[in-house]
Amino acid sequence: MTKAFKLTFFALLLGLLSSCNDSNKNGNEHFSLNDIEDLKTRQYAIEGQLLYENYCANCHQKDGTGLGKLIPPLVAADFLLHDEDRTVKIIRHGLKGGITVNGVQYNQPMPGNPKLTNLEIAEIATYVYCVFGRDERLIDAKKVKQYLEE
Repeated sequence: MTKAFKLTFFALLLGLLSSCNDSNKNGNEHFSLNDIEDLKTRQYAIEGQLLYENYCANCHQKDGTGLGKLIPPLVAADFLLHDEDRTVKIIRHGLKGGITVNGVQYNQPMPGNPKLTNLEIAEIATYVYCVFGRDERLIDAKKVKQYLEE
């Protein structure tokens, strides 16, 4: 493989990985992870997208809209946006009991992901906040470690 071919392939792959689902219902249908200005935040979000799709999208949906009254949305979710500490803990440990998201009550347990590393949780959280919260926010592994130790 030539160097030019490898670079072209990598650029195409990066574009595919970083494009956001057009069915995103947060009013930013044309948002792309490439819109994230900070390079480290963008890198975390790109990795987080892959992890989100593997660990979270089955319930919360690829576009973050949830499943009706069973699974809460992540898009513009007031429950999520105001407390990144709690978000990190929920990703790791799960959640039992009722919660209210954007005025709607949910009471479906969410399983935790205890095998995810602090870096993987940081990447998922960064992706979720950047894409569904439209808040260009880097949550790094050090913050995740701090939140989980509290």
